[in-house]
Amino acid sequence: MLYNVLRNIRKESGGGQMLLNYDRGDAHRPRGHALLYFRSWSDPSAIFATYVIVPPIAVEISKYIPPMFASQFQGLGAASGIAVFPYPPIPERVESQNLLARLAQAREDDLISGGSADTGSPERLLQAAVEAAQQYFESFSTYMDSAQSEPERAAIPETTASVDVDELMYGLMSERERLTELAKLSGQLRYAVDGGDAHLAESTQEDIKKLGAHLPEKYRAVDIANAARCPGPEGGRLTELYIERAYKLADEDYEAVSKLEAEIKQLDQA
Repeated sequence: MLYNVLRNIRKESGGGQMLLNYDRGDAHRPRGHALLYFRSWSDPSAIFATYVIVPPIAVEISKYIPPMFASQFQGLGAASGIAVFPYPPIPERVESQNLLARLAQAREDDLISGGSADTGSPERLLQAAVEAAQQYFESFSTYMDSAQSEPERAAIPETTASVDVDELMYGLMSERERLTELAKLSGQLRYAVDGGDAHLAESTQEDIKKLGAHLPEKYRAVDIANAARCPGPEGGRLTELYIERAYKLADEDYEAVSKLEAEIKQLDQA
């Protein structure tokens, strides 16, 4: 079985350490997941790849296999948990190195070259993948040990600045949506004035001011707010005229705008 082959390779492998080259990522700060590839000795354009994973939680394989198969996993560290594994165990041929680069970038993986390998021999290709995976695990373990031993950094003081949700919302609206919001706020301001709610009136007028900053001056948001604060039927009518004028401007109905401005002027002089 494949696991017996893997066990034998672990027992027999030795010699110098394989040189891993990081096309993407940092050898001193491995992510714990990497696309690993080899070039074929016989055809350097042929790329064989596997995915190396360092599980964040150790997997005790012995818990998930029937007792009759347990002997097949002896020597793999099944009792203490798999520390690293390449999947697929034997690297498969892929389209190109560029494809792996795009995948690694999209998935935020390390991209590692294991050099050349005898891709015509499944056992040797498996051995190369196992050795590279083990080396990757050692680098990752070293990085994690050093990260855990570093003293905790002082907490960064929280900024007192806060995000103005209304400003963000107004900035994302279309001009027509801003006019609709302006009409709603002016009605709310009228309600606050008629009801004698000074706090609501002040906060609503402030909202109109923020919204007005996102509208062209031709809509006269400030004048709309001032009209809405005028008590009585006259203030209500003046507010309606200003809002209607704003919509007619948006529709480029300048004849209607002229008539509304004349009526506004007449009310202002009354």
